[in-house]
Amino acid sequence: MKRIAVIDIGTNSMRLMLCEISDNFISKKEKDLIITRIGKDVSKTGMITEESFARNINALKIFKNKADIYGAEEVYAIATSAVRDALNREAFVAEALSQAGIDVRIISGEEEAELGLRGVLSEIQNPRETVLVIDIGGGSTELILGSREKTDYKVSIPAGAVRMTEQFITGNPIRSEDAVNMKDRLNELFTKSLEHLSSKRVDRVVAIGGTATTIASMYHNMSIYNPEIVHNTIINFKYIDSIYNQLKDLSVEERWKVKGLQKERADVMPSGILILQHIIGGLGRDSLIISENDNLEGIIEKYVLSK
Repeated sequence: MKRIAVIDIGTNSMRLMLCEISDNFISKKEKDLIITRIGKDVSKTGMITEESFARNINALKIFKNKADIYGAEEVYAIATSAVRDALNREAFVAEALSQAGIDVRIISGEEEAELGLRGVLSEIQNPRETVLVIDIGGGSTELILGSREKTDYKVSIPAGAVRMTEQFITGNPIRSEDAVNMKDRLNELFTKSLEHLSSKRVDRVVAIGGTATTIASMYHNMSIYNPEIVHNTIINFKYIDSIYNQLKDLSVEERWKVKGLQKERADVMPSGILILQHIIGGLGRDSLIISENDNLEGIIEKYVLSK
């Protein structure tokens, strides 16, 4: 038995998975999350702000301490969209190593997509089942089509819940012209990929990431988040549409009262839902599956179990 820690530094949140590996399989795991929003204003200024810098280094120290207490023999840490877009990314990586003792690797959008697919496929037995994974993050969205045998298509698109909110939302409740402008931009960004994917065989559509799991949390009216209930929740398009219409007409403070919605996600959640709505509608699908397995499991699949 081997204990491993995996950290994902996303645009909106930092996540930790502590897991045990035995017989080349993840036998036990637990996850933690801190909303750190390292991507705040990166799309506008090109820089990680001083406040975001400090907040994320502090979160890394907390997670490193948890990994040490857990007895993790190895710690894998990746950074995605916001960090790879930031001009001061190397300074952040250097501080993460010197202050928290964490060696952070900045990954490309394509590798981010690959890891998400690996995570979802980790529990799918049929090697030929073709799965489309939708990973909506804070700064980007990855679309990955593949099976256990091969990857057919992967793309990283610069449209995430935080990025779209910062670029298009001027107030809450959301003004109709802001929503129209965002939809126009999503159409520009996604049309080519959605046209390509619409012509492919897709056995299962799976959504991962904070937007997806929060939709499932709201669907189940959760006061306390339960990943076991969230995992493999089937959500239909009508629900996605209805929850967007509900949230867009509320102030951020009013959204705090919505069961299942984290207070820290209340400002960016409508944009994340709008992205998912655009993708599912563009594919002509009636429903999708929400998965708790994502790039954290993907890291284990690629760098630990495949050794």
